Amino acid sequence: MKALKKVGFEIINLGGNKPHRLDEMISLIEKHTGKKAKIVNKPFHKADMMATWANTDKAALLLDWQPKVGLDEGIKQCVEWWRNRG
Repeated sequence: MKALKKVGFEIINLGGNKPHRLDEMISLIEKHTGKKAKIVNKPFHKADMMATWANTDKAALLLDWQPKVGLDEGIKQCVEWWRNRG
């Protein structure tokens, strides 16, 4: 809702400003869905990033926004939303 205010054309990163490993995210999804992931490991693609995370400085400046939900709670809420969507 904060992004609806007029700031012109801007690209704004939203996230937790802290990197997480993919296996951590998979574990949390498994935890909140109650299902085991089927993981297929493949060689790292040279076009992929080894690490990335959101820089939320612009969101704080333009939108007065700070992350409030951690990864675990965010995945939990996302799974609950998916289950309740219809």
